[in-house]
Amino acid sequence: MLYLIGLGLNNEKDLSLNAVETLKKCSSVYAEVYTNVWHGDIKKLEKLIGKKIAVLERSSVENNSVLDDGKSKKVALLIPGDPLSATTHIELIMEARRRGIRISIIHSASIYTAIAETGLQLYKFGRSTTLVMPQKNFNPSSPYEIIAENKKRGLHTLVLLDVNREEKKYMKIKDAVENMIKFGFDPKEKIIACCRLGSPKGVIKYGVMQEISKDKELDSVPAVIIFPGELNFKEEEMLELWK
Repeated sequence: MLYLIGLGLNNEKDLSLNAVETLKKCSSVYAEVYTNVWHGDIKKLEKLIGKKIAVLERSSVENNSVLDDGKSKKVALLIPGDPLSATTHIELIMEARRRGIRISIIHSASIYTAIAETGLQLYKFGRSTTLVMPQKNFNPSSPYEIIAENKKRGLHTLVLLDVNREEKKYMKIKDAVENMIKFGFDPKEKIIACCRLGSPKGVIKYGVMQEISKDKELDSVPAVIIFPGELNFKEEEMLELWK
């Protein structure tokens, strides 16, 4: 049996009672923290469930080694946010089913729902995208195309900012805005910037890109940017509170 368990958006206190009870029954517990920034403490989590937790690198998850004991034992993989937000874990489910391993998902808070805190209505979001850190000969245009397409349809766009835990590189709001302006975005375009949603240190700001990038409160990670589409009067009213 393989359990995919969401860690939530902030730290070990976000685990549900169901998750804690399940983890205590597992023979092996693994965690991956490379798909997002997690501000929890593995040692505190080990104390909470009374078990050692093996932190896996990307390669260990992608080569499905976590499934090795899944047929004969109860195994859990802890994942930041919700377990099914990253496509990597969908692949893991598919491989488990091919091997005849039973799967159970314990969902948790995700950035895809936490953004409702901004006041924007979730059903009005279009396709989301990830802004990657530009590298030599690699600065894909697809995120900008997705933003433009959503705008044409009057939809909001959630832009996730790149995380590279192996190299300890995390894109911040300032970096993202600078990259977008270089790509041709209007510095006076209005955006919503969010940092550490789901935690007591969460910050939401609404304003023009150029000014947002200078805001010292927006210096933490994980961070996202939202390009608003067509706003109704309630959304406009709510966004005024974040100026």
